[in-house]
Amino acid sequence: MAPPVVRRLRRLRRLQLLTTGQNNRQRPAKTIVAAHGPCPFCGGKDRYAFTDKYGDGSYYCRGCGGGNGLKLLSVVFPEKTFMQRVRWVLESLGAGLAESPVRPRSADAPRRSGEPMSKEEFARRKARHVKLWNEARRISVGDPVWKYLIARLPELDPADIPAVLRFHPALTYWEEDEDGKFVLVGKFPGMVAAIQGPDGVCCNVHRTFLTEDGAKAPVTSVRKKELSLEIKGGAIRLYAPTSRELSVAEGIETSLAVRVFRRETCWSMVDAGGMEEFDFSVLDDIDLLRIYQDNDLPDGRGVRRGFQAGEKLAERAKAMGKRVIKYAPAKAGTDMLDFVRSLPKRS
Repeated sequence: MAPPVVRRLRRLRRLQLLTTGQNNRQRPAKTIVAAHGPCPFCGGKDRYAFTDKYGDGSYYCRGCGGGNGLKLLSVVFPEKTFMQRVRWVLESLGAGLAESPVRPRSADAPRRSGEPMSKEEFARRKARHVKLWNEARRISVGDPVWKYLIARLPELDPADIPAVLRFHPALTYWEEDEDGKFVLVGKFPGMVAAIQGPDGVCCNVHRTFLTEDGAKAPVTSVRKKELSLEIKGGAIRLYAPTSRELSVAEGIETSLAVRVFRRETCWSMVDAGGMEEFDFSVLDDIDLLRIYQDNDLPDGRGVRRGFQAGEKLAERAKAMGKRVIKYAPAKAGTDMLDFVRSLPKRS
């Protein structure tokens, strides 16, 4: 059974609570729940949109990026910490937070990035990856990961869900507070994915935090990588190549959309940084590389990080003598998952 914090948060109607929060503060109604308007974070006049795309109170700004409902609550309650805002949500649901342990860094609490990694730390992280992976199990019909994937890709064949994706019943989610202490927000069911380095060995584990009903968990960062072994060039190898051709895309769901739409072997680069750093030494037997780029909107500096990462990957592949075909959806601000979801259902 899910912890109390999960059971309560997944019942949250974020749009309603955001409006309630504004009213409770007796402030003029903000535009944070408007379809389009000024951004409450960066102040841009017409670059913001409240999308609530997956029911998590999400928004997107062409200037400063996006986030979910809990991040939007920071506009309503700027003086509150993350955990104080979570408590406000729970109180709005008629219950308090049963437990909110604050712990010093331990074997289960994440370390800050940039700290040097010793051989002992490398071994500890590797053991953590193995433990996390062994705690997870194959995805089966009806579990939260299956619900999550099928909700996004109804035509995904359950028998074709890759073995490198698994269901974990209780992923721990930590948040660093203003004092630098790691706060355990709760445990959530989730999807874990093995990131394989150039040698084919798992070098990291990607986590997607969910609810029992297959929605995104109400946390600040729904997707997180585990503590890295600092091995560059890895990918989530969703399917084994059956020819001398390979397709790549950024996210897991985007790569699965390529599989559903074109029946191609597609690997996930995890994110834009992963696409830029992908190690070509694994492509000795590949002649044709298909790159499915995100048609993302420019950020505040005019940078289209996802699209440009695909361009850099294409340049490197061509320099190595590979044939390259690039694809991107025509509609700005979308990826292949959005494109496939927009298509009429096949009869």
